[in-house]
Amino acid sequence: MIWLLVLTIAVSTCLSALLSAAESATLTVNPSRLRTLKDEGFRGSSSLVILKENPEKMKSSILFLNTVLDGLVVGFSVIIGAVSSGISGGLMGLLFSTIVVVVVCEILPRSVGKEKPIRISLKMAKPILYIQKKIDFFATPIGSFLLGLMTGDKNPESTQEERNVRELTQLGKREGLVGEEEHLLVERAFHLDELTAWDIMTPRVDIFAWPDSLSLKDIIDELSNVPYSRIPVFGETTDDITGILYIREAYQTYVAGMTDLTLAQLSRDPFFVPGSLALTSLLKQFQGRRIHMGIIADEFGGTDGLVTLEDILEELVGEIEDETDVTEARLSRLSRTEFLAPASADLREINYAFNLTLPQLDHRSLNGFILTELGHVPAQGETFESSGVLIEILEASETQVILTRLTKLSLSDRDPGS
Repeated sequence: MIWLLVLTIAVSTCLSALLSAAESATLTVNPSRLRTLKDEGFRGSSSLVILKENPEKMKSSILFLNTVLDGLVVGFSVIIGAVSSGISGGLMGLLFSTIVVVVVCEILPRSVGKEKPIRISLKMAKPILYIQKKIDFFATPIGSFLLGLMTGDKNPESTQEERNVRELTQLGKREGLVGEEEHLLVERAFHLDELTAWDIMTPRVDIFAWPDSLSLKDIIDELSNVPYSRIPVFGETTDDITGILYIREAYQTYVAGMTDLTLAQLSRDPFFVPGSLALTSLLKQFQGRRIHMGIIADEFGGTDGLVTLEDILEELVGEIEDETDVTEARLSRLSRTEFLAPASADLREINYAFNLTLPQLDHRSLNGFILTELGHVPAQGETFESSGVLIEILEASETQVILTRLTKLSLSDRDPGS
């Protein structure tokens, strides 16, 4: 009997440690690196993509499993101690098992997961996804409840202060004191803390930039046609952003007659930010530094994308258009299951507007998603299926997709391999 309890304790400890390491590793993996792994066909990358798309569900499932496993470790340790030495033995078993759970099942594996995120997450993604699907119907609500207990809130993403403000705005809306726009602004403000720089960035492939080796006289004729007030400049490629050129300062230098200066000499130092930085923190940094643009650095020292103050403000108040913005086609619904979408549209906006689940990883626009999925620029009329959506290319140039038609497929119409 005792040996069976000891075996259960050992197995539960190992499984709990594996789950903790897997969770830490999965949450640490960079989205851009993950997309590269999937494109290169690494085993487990497809499962890892699915887990990264819904990290809260994964965290809830792992918390539920860890709670059960850690409970077995502590409970059986107490039983063994009590059987062997009575109450004092039970207390010793409780103390010993608690230390084991904290150190062996939590601290050490999570540290290892952060040190080797790619190796561990790729190996563990498929089994975790399989288990998650099997226990999702009861593990997710229980895990969410446990997360709430740990944070003092049944909804771990909501604080008491947040709930109070939301209740007041709801009351004000019902009484006619708060308009729909004001109510929406409050909701977006709370949502801002849940988004990161990765979520709103302009991907590197879409960044308009100039080589820093150009001189002012080389680009002076183009300045009047550029719809931006700040332009990144780069070394060999846009993966190496070396500065930010302020258009106003470029004109001032031109008026002063110093047209031989290079863009490297004219530009200001770029402000680099991690892609995982929350928008609330990024906004504070922009305010503190009195700047409007940040370059998102990847884990290898290159460039993931670009984020501006306007991008953050648009998350609060919606799309901001000025006299320099190019008017784009809007999302439109053709039928209950068919939608017209410009390829420049934000993936999050498309998913929200049409209740779709197109993957959102290292691409913000539909165009970036299409190019990543296909690996080439598709021709007009080309179609492919992804996440239960048939995507048809209605218009495309040599370098990018311009307009698409999206058709939401029923379960019977879907390609099993998509």
